[in-house]
Amino acid sequence: MEINPPVLMPLWMPIAGVVILIAAAAVILRAFLVTRRDTARTVGDIPMAASERGQWVRRVDDAAARYRNHELDLRGLHLELAGALRGFATARSGEDIVSATVLEILDMADTAGPRSIAERLRLVRASRRPLDTNPLGHVGELLAVWEQPSFDRDPDAAADAAIAEAKEVVTRW
Repeated sequence: MEINPPVLMPLWMPIAGVVILIAAAAVILRAFLVTRRDTARTVGDIPMAASERGQWVRRVDDAAARYRNHELDLRGLHLELAGALRGFATARSGEDIVSATVLEILDMADTAGPRSIAERLRLVRASRRPLDTNPLGHVGELLAVWEQPSFDRDPDAAADAAIAEAKEVVTRW
């Protein structure tokens, strides 16, 4: 009796097994990536009509006119402008910014600067101007800048700068 050599598995079977394992791993990985919960606190840009944007520009202009008519002091102007920017940022981003603190706003914003909020505030207060290119971060930093100069030596210059910055935010974002 003659002994036959063992029959080897065809080459296509191990290749098919490897392809099936790779496909299964890809399906499982895709399921994890697609269905994972979004933990990012990114703020989207909600489109805004020109008439609605004009409403916020009018609020900034009204606050400026009240300051120029001596109905508001510098602190009152900053509070009016902060209220207008908070309302605008809420309408623009979809996040409730109206009652949020500066720290909460900066935490919501996806910053273009340092990740540490304390470091961002230190840099912003040292330069006395917002540094973030992210619109929501810019608003938060602007509010932080406006907290201090309510007792500035030249209130008219501080008021003009605050009005210009508020108009820039409302017209550019």
